[in-house]
Amino acid sequence: MRLLLARHPDRLSARHPLIIEEFLELVYEGKVEAVHAMITMLSDLHVHGRNSRYLRNLAGTPLWELKTQSRGGVKGGSRVYLFVTQYDEAGIVNCEVKDEDGASTQKLKLVLQVLRAYTAGEPVF
Repeated sequence: MRLLLARHPDRLSARHPLIIEEFLELVYEGKVEAVHAMITMLSDLHVHGRNSRYLRNLAGTPLWELKTQSRGGVKGGSRVYLFVTQYDEAGIVNCEVKDEDGASTQKLKLVLQVLRAYTAGEPVF
């Protein structure tokens, strides 16, 4: 599956896509193990597409997440949020290391915002 890295619709000229900005922030915070887990999941998605063992649909939405099989810690809480385009490409938007409280509503709203912009023809990739 082709991976497309999204920029924020309000910052299309940003130096880096959103996921890269977030990876850099996580590394700065010392969460290198989480970034490594996310890169592993993205690599698996690239190779196996919809058959990736990490890919999960967020029920009732057009959104997807990559999540590890691990429990607990930064590796177990590592998530990558995305949507799948009409061309069966993965629109990679953002990521987080979640705690027990669940996914960040703010992160998911941003994925929806990027999806709407993409659907409207904005060049978010």
